[in-house]
Amino acid sequence: MENGEEPLTAEEYGRYREEMARRKLEGIMAHWQWYLLLGVVLLILGMVGLGILPFVTLASISVFGVFLMIGGFVTIGISIFAGNQSGVQRMMGILLAILYIIAGFTMLEEPLLSARVLTFILGGAYFVFGIVKVLAGSRVQNGGLVVFSGAVDFLIGVMILANWPEWSPWIIGIFVSIELIVAGLSFIALSLGARSMKNNPELRV
Repeated sequence: MENGEEPLTAEEYGRYREEMARRKLEGIMAHWQWYLLLGVVLLILGMVGLGILPFVTLASISVFGVFLMIGGFVTIGISIFAGNQSGVQRMMGILLAILYIIAGFTMLEEPLLSARVLTFILGGAYFVFGIVKVLAGSRVQNGGLVVFSGAVDFLIGVMILANWPEWSPWIIGIFVSIELIVAGLSFIALSLGARSMKNNPELRV
């Protein structure tokens, strides 16, 4: 080991993880109000998003397009100025960055077309992953839950593909809004649990 440090034993590593978990819990308990506020905001945004799904879809695509373009320019900078890359690696990095920039620019210029493409990819992914999960679950013991999850994914994929491209303005917005609602509920539950533990120390494990 560097600097003569000895590796942690299993017992020491276990104590270290417990200490980190304790500190994290104390931080959440100390600021549970902010977690509650964040959860409420995310929940409201998700519920509002369900009412304006086309706007959420287009906004999500635009934001993703901006991130892709930023990532492309950053990748170009790294490829050009990084001194530990070969010529082939540098060229591949630049080509990848150009693809990022083109994809991001396309999303900003043609959000409806991008929504159609992404919706088709999403439906195809659910369709394929559903089949894979059903096959995998059927070959293992007690794989009923995996088979059920795969069947649900498969049906979601079939519905998306069967209604493509008509559902394109709504599908991405639905997923984003539901994700916001789930995240909001999770933060609310986390904050309320932290408040209960702060007010009742006997609840701490």
